[in-house]
Amino acid sequence: MIKKEEGGGLIAASNDLLIEAQWPQLKINEQRLVLYMLSLIQRGDKDFKPYRISIRELCNIMGGSRNDLYARFDEATEGLLKKVIRWINPDEKADGRIDKTTWCSSASIIPGKGCVELRFDPTLKPFLLALKGNFTTLGEARAVIRLRNHYSLRIYQFIKYNQGLANVDHRKSARVELSWLREYLAIPEGTYRLFGHFKSKVLLPAKKDIAAKTDVQFDFIQIKKGRKVQEIEFTWSKNKRYQQMELPGISDRGGQTSMEDILIMEFGISPEKKAQELVEEYGHDHIKAALQMAREYINKVRKRGQKVESVGGIARKAIEEGWKPQESIIEVEYEVQQKAVIQERIAKKQQEDGQEAEKRQKQELAMSRYESMGEGEREAFLAEFRENLVATGNTIVLKRYDEAGVTPGMVEGMLAVFIGERLGEDV
Repeated sequence: MIKKEEGGGLIAASNDLLIEAQWPQLKINEQRLVLYMLSLIQRGDKDFKPYRISIRELCNIMGGSRNDLYARFDEATEGLLKKVIRWINPDEKADGRIDKTTWCSSASIIPGKGCVELRFDPTLKPFLLALKGNFTTLGEARAVIRLRNHYSLRIYQFIKYNQGLANVDHRKSARVELSWLREYLAIPEGTYRLFGHFKSKVLLPAKKDIAAKTDVQFDFIQIKKGRKVQEIEFTWSKNKRYQQMELPGISDRGGQTSMEDILIMEFGISPEKKAQELVEEYGHDHIKAALQMAREYINKVRKRGQKVESVGGIARKAIEEGWKPQESIIEVEYEVQQKAVIQERIAKKQQEDGQEAEKRQKQELAMSRYESMGEGEREAFLAEFRENLVATGNTIVLKRYDEAGVTPGMVEGMLAVFIGERLGEDV
């Protein structure tokens, strides 16, 4: 059953009804992080270790640009660290024990390593394993991550829950009261009061979003009592287009992690389409063997205390060249190539430093020429400087020059640039 506490919070009293108590007030990015972390949890985990997420994968999860990615992660985890879950532990149901904790016990941003870390509270393990059971494959969880808004996520959860019950009671639809649906979707009082607005702003966008991004599609029927719509009846079906969509994480191997997921999540292969192309071109077995060699090579490099420049680059090279255990010469060749890349970077830096030094030398010699000018020559040069200010329309510096001559600040700075351009050309 589901019952409400005095503050409006929901308490999950049985695993069968987790769908009604999962996250009544989580924002979209908070939900995406929770769903992604659920995909990483294994039933055999003794404890919830910190889960590390690369910046590439975090960008896939949360969408948008990388410019404000850390800020959006910070905002989402701030919410997860504050929002409380109350639930009845099924192992101690007879005692009526209610556990109370937050979604997330810790969150870290590690810019130096290009990643973030999240950790669930260990108390949540039974609850989260039950919650994870609503998604039969990692692919479903990853598809949900890409849904556009809160309403799409909640309706998808509702459909998946009823789809699961259909395996038991063979239901083909689910009817709910409109008032219950509004509460379930956490729609504020007074928002979308007219059903036409509710339909166009909530139901239809969610229908389109779910059909475009997940393994199911749904339709609905409006049921009137009198002149007003009082109930909504949902029907659902398998999304036949889902397997052909360019989405990561689609797996037909009984809930196992797909090869696309491994390439994206472990090795940071980006964009997602590239991971699919690699699987299609080289096949599952070839990639599996190559990635094993890539992991061994990466571990060797790290054990030597060296930095791995690009995990994804190593993975792609291993796949494209077909790395195998007996072909250790590839490792040597790759190290040579890495050294060549480093040498090239050093040479480029030295060239840039040399160009900067040459530029400084020219400026110093130009200033020396200016300072050695006689009075008449300098006056002529300054007149030329003033004419340049007029010609370029630099009215602010011109006004300051006319009022006080060469003074520290903007006038002196512009004069230094002019000296470098005029007197440093043939240095």
